[in-house]
Amino acid sequence: MNRLQYILTAKTQYNIQSPFLFELYNEVLNSRLSREEKARLGIAIGDKYGELRYMIGDYYGASSLDVDTWDVDDLMSSREGLIGMVRYPHRDRQSEERWHRLTQKKEVTLSVDLFDIGLIFTCNRLSKENVILRCV
Repeated sequence: MNRLQYILTAKTQYNIQSPFLFELYNEVLNSRLSREEKARLGIAIGDKYGELRYMIGDYYGASSLDVDTWDVDDLMSSREGLIGMVRYPHRDRQSEERWHRLTQKKEVTLSVDLFDIGLIFTCNRLSKENVILRCV
């Protein structure tokens, strides 16, 4: 998927039906840390990935896991309520295929594609959904 295709298909806050997804969008994805907070936390200016990792942990009280560093199959079978993050799921064809396989797993109940970052949730209380979101 190229960026233009992403922009044309991505949803915004006005298209979201799920209460969980609406809350995620407004309270986490569109929240920003001040420069001072980033400096205090050691997050580089412009590091969207690091900022989002912190925001997820702060809001949900759980740490997110970098999907590139663990065996997805082993972890999926052992964790409920996992929040995983994929850096650059559309970097190349191989990354896109991996992202697609990951989002199709039965354990992944919600996947959120932000183009540069992908989020996966394995919470059973969520309906199976793959969403492409555009944040402002």
